[in-house]
Amino acid sequence: MILLALLVIGPVLYLLIAHRGKPGAVPTLLTAFLGGLVVWLATMSWPLGPHGDYLPWQVVLSGALMVLLTVVAAVRCPAVGGPVGWSAASGFALAWGVWAFAQDDTGQSGAGLIFLILGAGGSLALVGLIVGALRRRVGRGAAGGRRQAQ
Repeated sequence: MILLALLVIGPVLYLLIAHRGKPGAVPTLLTAFLGGLVVWLATMSWPLGPHGDYLPWQVVLSGALMVLLTVVAAVRCPAVGGPVGWSAASGFALAWGVWAFAQDDTGQSGAGLIFLILGAGGSLALVGLIVGALRRRVGRGAAGGRRQAQ
């Protein structure tokens, strides 16, 4: 459980502290974190497969909801696009980690947690960075167009 706290909660606290001066950053990061936790609970907390495995549609739905969560949060607060993706993945990883560590007899949950954080966190951070950059670019273009029209 110490590994879970260090790998999941530590980076989110760092992101909250590092971006606290940006307007709307802290609520957006917290919402993304809680959203990731809710996505796991809604889609993955009830394995349906024959041996407790996830069904493919659960994994696809979970991934699609995580991308949607990241896109919405990055549009809402484009200044923290990348951190929003990492924060959402951390919420998802926290929920998965509590579930996995509670029933792990092999001790391999730590490796799974690391892979989950790096894979989902890196991918969603990239999505957030791209959406945030596009949102900032569109915002500047629209503001420039209004100034010229006046």
